[in-house]
Amino acid sequence: MTRERAGDYEDKKQIILHKAAALIAQKGFDLATMMDVARACGTSKSHLYHYFPSKEELLFAIVHEHITRQAAELQRIVAQPLPAEDRFHEFIESFMQGAARSRNEHIMLMNDLKFLPKAQREQIRALEVAMTEQMEGLLQEINPKRMAHQRLRKPYALLLFGMMIWTFSWYRRTGPIPPRELAGIISELYANGFRNLP
Repeated sequence: MTRERAGDYEDKKQIILHKAAALIAQKGFDLATMMDVARACGTSKSHLYHYFPSKEELLFAIVHEHITRQAAELQRIVAQPLPAEDRFHEFIESFMQGAARSRNEHIMLMNDLKFLPKAQREQIRALEVAMTEQMEGLLQEINPKRMAHQRLRKPYALLLFGMMIWTFSWYRRTGPIPPRELAGIISELYANGFRNLP
């Protein structure tokens, strides 16, 4: 395969991933068929199978690419030489902007992991755990006294992620609150409350 052909292959693959995510997020993974995806992409089912041998492989490609990109960006933010609260606010904004920008992929990540084989589910879960641990570290810096209670470390991080993740079951970026403002609201609510816990 020449470099040009490889690039063309990846471009077509990305188009399929994008259009499949829009269809599956709207219709549901269990109801959407590969024929539905092929029609949405303006191609044949056999052509679709050239890129993804099964519907589960297509699902994994969509959610894995989404969360891998998100995890890498969050890791970059946490590693910056900035005060913990600055990194915390940037972390929240990055997560919310990314989820708003890729809402279909985010919805699939929320709803459809149960359809993946165990090994692929565990790969996704490992990335989710890594992001949770990054947030635990930030919260530890913001309020070391509160996070000294080992049993509370994960719940505080998961409460925050729960707020951010499930927001996209109702949030639309075309609504009256843009993603950046929404991220600011979440940061302010959580950081101010958490910082002042005894």
